[in-house]
Amino acid sequence: MKPLSILALLVVVSPGTAFAEWCDPPIAPAPTTAELAHDFREEFKGEFDQYFRHASLYIACLDAERVRVFQEMQITTQRYERFLTDSAKWGPPK
Repeated sequence: MKPLSILALLVVVSPGTAFAEWCDPPIAPAPTTAELAHDFREEFKGEFDQYFRHASLYIACLDAERVRVFQEMQITTQRYERFLTDSAKWGPPK
């Protein structure tokens, strides 16, 4: 099967898996000297503000992904239970 066909199959069979979100971690501002911090106070303030905004978005993304995976696990558990129930009736492989 071609790779593109496999991806298309994943989208049809398991759309949540094909569209899992990637959460980009924030990058903390680099440490600096007191002199540079004094000279570039507003720039550093902006870097810290941006870091905290990105960190909050990152945590929200991780929370959303955790919920998505948990829901996917519930669906997969139900599918697995059906598989076990059905396969118990199949008898030995030929």
